[in-house]
Amino acid sequence: MASWKPAFDSAVVSFRERKYDAALTQVSEAIRQGADRANVYDLRANILSECLGRPKEALKDAKMVIKLCPEAPKGYLRAAQIFVKLGSLEPASKMAEHALKCTSLDNPKHDSIRQSITALQAEIARKSCHVSKLPIELLTLVFELASILPVDEGNSGTMQGYLGGKRNPRLGYDVSRVCRYWRRAALEYPPIWRTLVLGNRKPSGKVQLWASRTGGNIEELIIRPGIHRHLLKEAIPDIVKHVTSPPRIIRCSAEEWDLLQEAVYPKPTGPTELNITADGKERILVPHLQGTGLQSLALDRVFIPWVGDEHSFCELKFLKLISPFLMNGNHEGFVERLAEAQNLETLIVERDPIQLITPTPADQIRITYAGLANLRFLELVRFPDDALQIVFSRFDFPLLEILHLQSVSKACASLRTIRRRLSPPPDPDVMEAELVELVPSALRTLRLRACTFDTKDLVETLGAQCSELEILEISGAGMEINPLLEALAGDRGAAVICPYSFTDINGSTSQKPRKIADSQ
Repeated sequence: MASWKPAFDSAVVSFRERKYDAALTQVSEAIRQGADRANVYDLRANILSECLGRPKEALKDAKMVIKLCPEAPKGYLRAAQIFVKLGSLEPASKMAEHALKCTSLDNPKHDSIRQSITALQAEIARKSCHVSKLPIELLTLVFELASILPVDEGNSGTMQGYLGGKRNPRLGYDVSRVCRYWRRAALEYPPIWRTLVLGNRKPSGKVQLWASRTGGNIEELIIRPGIHRHLLKEAIPDIVKHVTSPPRIIRCSAEEWDLLQEAVYPKPTGPTELNITADGKERILVPHLQGTGLQSLALDRVFIPWVGDEHSFCELKFLKLISPFLMNGNHEGFVERLAEAQNLETLIVERDPIQLITPTPADQIRITYAGLANLRFLELVRFPDDALQIVFSRFDFPLLEILHLQSVSKACASLRTIRRRLSPPPDPDVMEAELVELVPSALRTLRLRACTFDTKDLVETLGAQCSELEILEISGAGMEINPLLEALAGDRGAAVICPYSFTDINGSTSQKPRKIADSQ
């Protein structure tokens, strides 16, 4: 037996008993006695690096392992592990690659080694991420941009698409779980915690925690559907106590808004953005809008009677209504309120597919002209043609840039109704506005989704009124896309050629798409 063997065996026993200092002394004695085996040097490298925290000394032994067995993966793997501890990620990556090359799929002993190499490479990739090396000021700026969701799906991924977008309420929670550095940066950056989401899990404690992270500056309050009423009642005093000023953005149900409005928003104060959804009950919401500073209102199957001065929309810039006409088809009140919204920039009206509408007779609507001079975005979903004619024939949209029509019958007639230009009656006693002319509009984007239209009529309407059109998107048209492609590729369609998106083009049998693409 070799003279160094007893010392090495003793080192192995001490190592297993976690007596690392004794194991180091014994394995060093074995090497002094002439042990020139790779496993002896690997044991000492393991003790120095993993157990005693001396990686620089261990690196010398790892190099001896490679020198003694250059074809074995163990020495390269040990060197890679040591380089990671030293923070030298580039040589660590190279050593890991060498170790992987030395393994054999036919050797079952190498299976565990390959697993260790794969785990080490993942750790190297994670530590090599440049984001982890960013100064905390730049990292928090990345957090700020990532927290803003795109405002327009058509501009998703562009800077323009993020201007004015909603905040991602989960961002602070998500980034704080990436690594310790990100967590420290997230906890020291209040803006990503300014959206508070309350559910049934300890809402009072969450109010206090979020208030401490933001200094009491909560901008947005979201109340999850199904929150127990008694838990919300317990949390409201904490909101009043710990939040320095009432949140400017509220997303909740109508019943929850009643509680908040009474306790958090005494008259005449209110949020600047209010998003209310139905709570499973048929109810009428009577919010006090006048003079509260409300600029954005979204109602999802929650209904306003549309009468009374307290429902004035004068300050609104954004209005979204889903199923707004449940109140016996009260178009008159809706038209009157909408005519007051001279600051309105975005209007979205969506009808529930199961809702029946009995339109108000046109001669019962007193307002015959209204100019929405600032409206730039209009979206109508499942809007009946007769109701559209009654309501929107009274309005002029001189600056409308984006128009979305979805599941609208007679899309061409609707487009002409929306795009015709009116002049107010010269005599206040005269009820009817005068149709001046059909003129080219400022319309830049037109999206028609699952709409019915006459192809010839659509092309002529686009050519006559949409000379500034930049984006034309048609989806859900089925085989109606064939005659439209033929018409757009013809001489009369040349005037309206623009960047287009036809989702039905894959099923088209038309030979004209190539001609349209060439003309652009």
